[in-house]
Amino acid sequence: MGERVNVAVIGAGYWGKKIIEEYDRLSETTQNMSLSMICDVMDSNLQQCSQIFQVSSERLAKHYRTALQSGEINAVHICTPNETHYDICKEALNAGKHVLLEKPMALEAKQAWELVDIAESKGLCLQVGHIYRFNNALKMMRDRLRQGYFGSLYYLKLQWTTLMPSPLNRDIIFDLGPHPVDILNYLLDKWPVKVSCKARAYRRERLEELAYMTTEFDNRLMAHIELSWLQPGKIRDATIIGSERSAVIDCVGQSIRICENDDGDSFNLDVVRNNTILDETRHFVLSILGNENHNNPGSIGAKNVTILQKLKESLEYEKTVKVDLRELN
Repeated sequence: MGERVNVAVIGAGYWGKKIIEEYDRLSETTQNMSLSMICDVMDSNLQQCSQIFQVSSERLAKHYRTALQSGEINAVHICTPNETHYDICKEALNAGKHVLLEKPMALEAKQAWELVDIAESKGLCLQVGHIYRFNNALKMMRDRLRQGYFGSLYYLKLQWTTLMPSPLNRDIIFDLGPHPVDILNYLLDKWPVKVSCKARAYRRERLEELAYMTTEFDNRLMAHIELSWLQPGKIRDATIIGSERSAVIDCVGQSIRICENDDGDSFNLDVVRNNTILDETRHFVLSILGNENHNNPGSIGAKNVTILQKLKESLEYEKTVKVDLRELN
């Protein structure tokens, strides 16, 4: 593919600044890439980026189309609000840019698959911000699952909860749900065949702030996901229960606690913690350069949105919904 990657970050809010910081760090160690532009509609965000990252005014833009119209820039990382992802990504792909798009790809599965089709038709790299695919603790558990470390796998439980103001115009299923849904696919290398969901809004009239989601896989395997913006204390945990042993993974702290079923003995595994954002952005750049296989293809993101849409359907119709696996191929 190309010999150099010139990246523009579109959206310099809370998360965008974290992304910018890692591209800035990556550019110091990677000769054939640079952070070429930062785009944001708010002057205050651009000013902060200018001061923090010593970015010149020529590399700052209020409108993302400035980056899309640039002949120098060949890749964009989109960190804008969820409802804008589809439109901006579609424009970027049609402008010939490689894209790393924050989750969720879109608010409808049809739109997500359309983005995948555009990227494939133009030979462009499209990846999604499923950051936990680059988490060393989860990678260790993925490897051990493949080795049969837990014996027969019974079920998994993921808790993604914190106390915070509910984001405007966002429901918790599409906002927090992409992470645990993706972690399940990453760990198990499969998608559910049935899903069900119960959810409620408490501090406002609509848009759910709490959700309990059940995903059913083949061979009687189940997984339960709890999402909340109402519960004190930030928890990002994944629990794996098997016939021989179990594990509790702190997905942020990258720690793993193992419990043996035969004698109840428990111990921690040694995990070398990594910078997941840096590794995600590095993987994006290397994928464009052709030096590394895609471990985070856009199709994964589209399948994720498909599952989220099925969960919303279950909530709406108050029933378990089957997942047609042909929708995920």
